[in-house]
Amino acid sequence: MVKLLTMNNSDYKDEVLLMDIEQIDIDNYIKEIFAKNGPDQEDYHTFYSLVNQINAEDVENFRQKVVPILNPDSLFGFSYTKPFGYSGDFFIIEKIYQYYISPDERYRKWDEFLHSAGAVIAVRNRKTLAIEIFEELNNKAAGLRQDVLILGSGPVSETYEFFERNPNSPLIFEMLDLDKRAISYAKSKNRKYLNAMTFHNANVIRFIPGRKFDLIWSAGLFDYFKSKHFVYLLKRYYEYLKDDGEMIIGNFNVENPSRRSMEILGDWFLYHRSPEELKGFAIQAGIEDSKIAVIQEPLGINLFLRVKK
Repeated sequence: MVKLLTMNNSDYKDEVLLMDIEQIDIDNYIKEIFAKNGPDQEDYHTFYSLVNQINAEDVENFRQKVVPILNPDSLFGFSYTKPFGYSGDFFIIEKIYQYYISPDERYRKWDEFLHSAGAVIAVRNRKTLAIEIFEELNNKAAGLRQDVLILGSGPVSETYEFFERNPNSPLIFEMLDLDKRAISYAKSKNRKYLNAMTFHNANVIRFIPGRKFDLIWSAGLFDYFKSKHFVYLLKRYYEYLKDDGEMIIGNFNVENPSRRSMEILGDWFLYHRSPEELKGFAIQAGIEDSKIAVIQEPLGINLFLRVKK
């Protein structure tokens, strides 16, 4: 059964309440924003409205107007320029987790603006959800070993925070990431807990696990995949669950108020999906309806397909 929850948009209301921008002189407006080194909180509503109403043919022209921030020194620019070669890399995710704000006055307000976005709050919320899921498994374990596989592990911040709270946990983690730099960063961050972690630098499509797992977790990987690849990987990794194990896969909701700002200012594109689509993927993968649920973080922007074995 799909669990449908109502989206609470109070935390990012500036993004979802559009205003009429017809009377705004966009060139002068942008110049005024840059003259004070970025938007103040009272500017967020207008700026979001402006971005959300830009036509596809006007995107490049708008980017030229904000080009001073489209460099790796701002969070928007880091996403846009992709220093690691791909969107949503481990480093920008870590900056989001840590609520990083540039010390450079030219970018500080812009970073604060990015952190106000619903999608960014949802990314932080999914780290909190991961820790809660790990603690559920830890409590159920009663001291017995529990095997966890994380696909697209990134900075491994959620696992670090879990072990900080539960240093004697019997959970054993295997981490899979295609980026060697992500693995190097994660190993350094988690150096106190490496006895409970194994890292695999491998492609999720080609990787062959050496065991079955109590939990397979993937927060921010599957919404980069086309539908057929999503279903293929779900079906494939479902076979690596132990009896009564579960797999939880994150995917951004079609109701993402930050989508236009992500795409226009960050050049960050995802496959957004509805709860019904995610359930449909699980059914296509041959999973029984009674073993399928769709949950979400508090804002309802990040969905999670949860399937039991």
